[in-house]
Amino acid sequence: MITSMRSRLTASLATIAVTSATLMGGGGATASAQALPSFIPQHVVDELVSQARAAVPAEVWAAVGSTGMIYQDVSGGLREGIVREIDSYRVSRGLGVLAPNPALDREAQTWADRLAAQDAVYHNQALLNRGHGENIVAAGTHCGPVCLVDLWKNSPGHNDNLVDPGYRSAGMGIAYSAGGKVFVVHNFAY
Repeated sequence: MITSMRSRLTASLATIAVTSATLMGGGGATASAQALPSFIPQHVVDELVSQARAAVPAEVWAAVGSTGMIYQDVSGGLREGIVREIDSYRVSRGLGVLAPNPALDREAQTWADRLAAQDAVYHNQALLNRGHGENIVAAGTHCGPVCLVDLWKNSPGHNDNLVDPGYRSAGMGIAYSAGGKVFVVHNFAY
């Protein structure tokens, strides 16, 4: 019985990965979740889809007939998705959400634009010298909100910023390099 369930779950997860290539739209593949047993929560499905998206190069997804695998932030969905992931992560650890900070948004956007133009990643030392925190990530555009935040969660220093109980507000900038890489800068303030 358990082996049979495990086989069905594995097959369903593979279906999600391939099906999500054609069903992408700023998040997970909700239609493909119907193939999973009802006891698996949607957020688990969404996270698995995001991890599959990040693990498989966009060229592979294109080879199976989908250009929808490449994440395009045409509606601002990437920003909102990242904020939602960070807020959820903080709340799950008993912390408050971060208030929007327009000044940090502007500074983060300027820095993200700079990094994308140079196709390089390095910290804004002037920001850090003023006592702010900063997380930066660069990834292929196949990495959506869950994937991008997971990269920070899995990095001890970046994770420390995400769960610092002293931070009260944050700003974000998102830019794309000429080669199609997404650069996300997330600044934190006490």
